[in-house]
Amino acid sequence: LNTTKLLPGSLEETNEITLRPSENFFTIEMTGLHYLNPERCVYAYLLEGFDKEWQYTTDNNVNYTNVPGGQYTFRYKVSVDPGQWDVQEKKLAIDIKTVFYKTKWFQALVLLFILGSLSLFYRYRMNHSRRLMLLQSRTQALEKEKAMVMYENLKEHLNPHFLFNSLSSLSSLIRIAGQHAIRFVDTMSKVYRYILKNRDNETVPLREELQFVQAFIELQKTRFEETLQVRIHIDEEYLDMKIAPVTIQNLIENAIKHNVADIENPLVIEIFIEEGYLIVRNTLRKKSYVETSNQQGLANMVALYRYLSDLPMVIAEEDPYFIVKIPLL
Repeated sequence: LNTTKLLPGSLEETNEITLRPSENFFTIEMTGLHYLNPERCVYAYLLEGFDKEWQYTTDNNVNYTNVPGGQYTFRYKVSVDPGQWDVQEKKLAIDIKTVFYKTKWFQALVLLFILGSLSLFYRYRMNHSRRLMLLQSRTQALEKEKAMVMYENLKEHLNPHFLFNSLSSLSSLIRIAGQHAIRFVDTMSKVYRYILKNRDNETVPLREELQFVQAFIELQKTRFEETLQVRIHIDEEYLDMKIAPVTIQNLIENAIKHNVADIENPLVIEIFIEEGYLIVRNTLRKKSYVETSNQQGLANMVALYRYLSDLPMVIAEEDPYFIVKIPLL
């Protein structure tokens, strides 16, 4: 865009000029006096802030294109001797307005807007993250509460049926063998002492659980004698690992409740460690009908271990076994 701007006077009489952002393509005509031969005039000029050094020419027209917005000083000299520049210098202040989106105030405003937007976005993300963490925390708390309720049901399940069967066995022992009855009561007290001791614990060492299970098995053997065989093969190195209280007892009781056993075909329950899991495996001879089953015991235990461990609890039937794998904690 070439612009012709009429000055209020000659270049000699004008000290400054203001141009719009679109008027940054312009021509300055310099004047020099040489009455005999004007073509002999030599011009030196410099646009301070744009030109890096003085320019020399015999042409009195100077063309500037695409000059950025800003304040400049156009300086020029005229001489008839190219080697002599000790002459008076002329100056013209040129103020070229900057397009608004290139001005510092606009850039500062844009920067503030960006920073403000980033700040708002950061605060939004932080609030969103806090809300999400709060929801996750509440969800975990609810899952824990649900798991613990289910677990309490598992532990409470021991009381009525086990107590009824134990009292029946005790009644028979009292009539038959008094010494055996005393031992039976002592073992029975160990079982309930374990339940009371760990009623508020999420986990117990495997060593303590196995001691409790041995007492429970001893009571069950009073009823089932050789028709029930429990084989435990666990190395010492695993005994300090954790497990939920009464887990093994519930699985043994579950196997007894759901399977038929006799002298020729005893119920065999094996307990051992394999690949970080406690394995409880029993021979499978299902009863056609289980009077006291509510089909929720194993489901509740699965929910409990989903809360306690990253590893899943595994339940499988592999003829002729029913297998439950409990992740050690």
